[in-house]
Amino acid sequence: METKIIKIASELFESNITIESKIGDVENWDSLGQINLFMAIESDLGLSFDPDDVIANDTIKKIIELIDRNKL
Repeated sequence: METKIIKIASELFESNITIESKIGDVENWDSLGQINLFMAIESDLGLSFDPDDVIANDTIKKIIELIDRNKL
């Protein structure tokens, strides 16, 4: 899952994303970029997220943990 999420984020933000990347580290990864990232993950992986999870999980690591924890 880590590789998939990093790939989605890297393509979306056109940047070198790592597991340690977080909102504010990358150009265009602001609040709107956060929404776009979750929408891209939902679209590519067929998942659905609660809006609170979108707000609370603002690092690649947290997003991966969210998916693993909830087996979304």
